[in-house]
Amino acid sequence: MLSNHFKIAVRLFIKYKVYSGINLLGLSLAFMICFFCFLYIQDELSYDKFHTDAEKVFLIAKVNYKEDVKEIESSILNWKPLEGISKSVANNLPFLEQAGSTIPEIENLVRIQAGYITLESEGEEFKELAQYIDQDFFSVVDFPFIDGKVEDVMSDLKSAVVSEKFAMKYFGSVDVVGKELVLKGNDGPFLISGVISTASNSVIDRDVFLRIENSQFLEDEYYNGWGFNAFIAFVKLNDSRDKAIVQEKLRDIEADHDGASGLSKLRERLNLAEDNPVYTYQLKPIADIYLDPTIVFGDSSSFLYSLILAGISLIILIIACINYLAISITASAGRRSEVAIRKVIGANILHLKGQFYAESFLQVSIAVLLGFTLTQALLPSFNDLAEKEFTLTLFENLRLLFGGLLFGVALTFFAGGYPAQILSRFKALAGLKGNGSHKISSKLIKGMVVFQFTLCLMFISVGLAMREQFEFINNKDLGFDEEQVVYVEGVSGKTNLLKEELAKYPSVIMASGSSGIFVGRIIHGVDPINGVENRISFISIDSDFFQTLGVDLVDVEGVQSVEKEQMASGMSFLNESYLNALKADSLMYAESIASIDGVVVDFHFESLQNEIASQKFEITEPGRLSTLFVKLRPNQIEEGLSAIRESYAKITEKPLEEVKFLDEFLNSRYEDSRKWQRIVNISASIGLLIACIGLFGLTGMGMANQMKELSIRKVLGANARDLAYALNRQSFILIIVASVISIPVSYYLIKRWLNDFAYHVDITAQVFAVSILLLVLITLITVTYHSIKVIFTNPVNILRNE
Repeated sequence: MLSNHFKIAVRLFIKYKVYSGINLLGLSLAFMICFFCFLYIQDELSYDKFHTDAEKVFLIAKVNYKEDVKEIESSILNWKPLEGISKSVANNLPFLEQAGSTIPEIENLVRIQAGYITLESEGEEFKELAQYIDQDFFSVVDFPFIDGKVEDVMSDLKSAVVSEKFAMKYFGSVDVVGKELVLKGNDGPFLISGVISTASNSVIDRDVFLRIENSQFLEDEYYNGWGFNAFIAFVKLNDSRDKAIVQEKLRDIEADHDGASGLSKLRERLNLAEDNPVYTYQLKPIADIYLDPTIVFGDSSSFLYSLILAGISLIILIIACINYLAISITASAGRRSEVAIRKVIGANILHLKGQFYAESFLQVSIAVLLGFTLTQALLPSFNDLAEKEFTLTLFENLRLLFGGLLFGVALTFFAGGYPAQILSRFKALAGLKGNGSHKISSKLIKGMVVFQFTLCLMFISVGLAMREQFEFINNKDLGFDEEQVVYVEGVSGKTNLLKEELAKYPSVIMASGSSGIFVGRIIHGVDPINGVENRISFISIDSDFFQTLGVDLVDVEGVQSVEKEQMASGMSFLNESYLNALKADSLMYAESIASIDGVVVDFHFESLQNEIASQKFEITEPGRLSTLFVKLRPNQIEEGLSAIRESYAKITEKPLEEVKFLDEFLNSRYEDSRKWQRIVNISASIGLLIACIGLFGLTGMGMANQMKELSIRKVLGANARDLAYALNRQSFILIIVASVISIPVSYYLIKRWLNDFAYHVDITAQVFAVSILLLVLITLITVTYHSIKVIFTNPVNILRNE
């Protein structure tokens, strides 16, 4: 019996190859998207889950209140911190020392600080990011070791732990324990004592670990005070349930230092209410850091993006399932005679359902296998798109296949059972006579079409809005001239010599030095000069910096601004945002503008996702600066690049490895958003393709219900134009209904996404108008095909049984 069911299913599959192909294409693409979504979300949720006591390990974060708003527990759905609230993971040393020694609920507190080091190998220098850590750091944050014992790896001040990736890069092998690591500017080499695996995901960069005693910040007394916040700390609690108690005790330590009068002054200066806590502390579980965008530490993401991808995948799967159901129902409506004959020869309801189940299971199973095959084939491309390194192991393969087939079984019972239930209702004799027809519900058809139209409009409008935003970013005036500017890093002590050498080349307009690419030393807390609580970037520059990058100065009352040509070492400048922040205190503002030499316009040195932050520029001697900016003539780019390489080789006596363009660096800051734009666009395109396929089937199903009406119109003299109008009129009404539903939903989704950018485009009616016009065009093409088919159908064949 079962084998007969499948034989007939195969024959029908071949007989109705067009509809079978539509079903397979839609379902297999939907399953492929779902498989990719599963792999991505699984990877996103895996960060720092591997630590032995992950549920007891927390990151200390400070929450600052700048307005009268109440803090809420961070949610994975938060895109940005609440307005009026800022979070920082940087702490000062006295605070951490007191917390670790006086709070009994803390089993261990370890510090970590990132900093760049310069490796010396075979006469060459390489820059790498290192983590300076406490001796017992790995007893709290326990990474899997390939070589070395956890309890001994950091026992010596000159111990170093490296990752397997780092070991392979510089030594060509993971067998590096006992080998030396030579750093520029450090006394004596470091001895590698351990190698850790990088197979698991973590927010902590794991290339190189050194003892925190080697950090330059511990050598200066200022950096050891309460005013310098630059150290990140993890705590391991005796019991994770003590989290709230520890958070309160951390605040008490800070409050005791500031004193009641200090908190009152802060409330008064920031114009806060008496019940405003000014600041609190939050312990963030290590496994939750990666998916909390309000915590700025290491790699980060937002679970909201994963939810968006999951939502798109679910919508695509629903579209494919609706298409499959609609086409199955349409096809079953034409099988009345077949079912009637089966009934006459003795088939019961179970036999009928078994046949439909077999047909559904065959198609769905093939679709699952095709979807899995597509996933395997396109995995390298998806890795490039998502910037991940997914691999499908045997276990992953079986899990994906099992999940797909499990869903396929559920779809089989629904898709196969519904037609069987409908067709088993009419009597066999009526079916054999041809008048036992089953007319599919008009409301069901319209509902399915409206659903398809709504999803199509949402896909199109969201995609158009994302495109507009990135066009806005690309064309936004950043406040300085980034075109034809290249930069070279790691030129400490050579900046002045390089500038003098480059001045000899006509292809170079001007060169200047700075301590970094716009963002210099970051202070979270109190500006040591002006006493302002803020996140401030201090950057050292030379006297030609503003001229090289075309940054303008603004006239401010009370500030004796100097001309760009008159700038000299020792001068300092603020940007407009810093000056505005100072206005909260009139006395401090007056003192500050009297001590500076000018104010520069706000320019976007960070991503447009962030508001322009406070920035202070201090002019110093070029020889102390590590980054060189070079402005090239527009029509002499290649000559200018050659000049830079020649000058670098002459001054440093070694070849220049890389010259980077400033505009490319600025664009790279939006790669994550662009990546998501590409993912959403591709997913939406596949969704649109499946929706169009479904629209083809649903339109055909709708016309099957209208065949008698259209045939009567033809008999009464209606021409092709009249029939086309009658068919398209109904579709346009459904598009209007879908537009009314989709526009508010799309507007909300677009607004939520744009809120992630401090500077963004406005949502205009044009986005929705273009979406509707595109849908009308798609619908016209689809309906026209069916219209032509109806026009050339002989009405006699339709009406002869009436």
